Amino acid sequence: MAVQWGTNSLGARQAAGWFFIRPKASGFLPVLSVMPLSPSFTDGHWSFDEGFTSISFPILNELGISTMWTQLSDDGSNLIYFIVVMNFSNSPIEYAFLEADL
Repeated sequence: MAVQWGTNSLGARQAAGWFFIRPKASGFLPVLSVMPLSPSFTDGHWSFDEGFTSISFPILNELGISTMWTQLSDDGSNLIYFIVVMNFSNSPIEYAFLEADL
């Protein structure tokens, strides 16, 4: 079961980078995603002239999230997870994170 946490806002056609630090544990894999909390009122049209010119994953006309990537902390005790959240709509949107552990 996923746990919902945090409430964030993102302006129209904007992106935000996030990182999460978790203790290194054998067999632990967090699954992070985002869930819209408000409608986007998008017009269903998106052009790549707004700065998102090299996206290499599928997108929808609303809230997108990048592939999660990681790095090991300097002392080897923590993993640092990075993601980018993007709003492809014409209006600000609110969202929350969803997290499950595998």
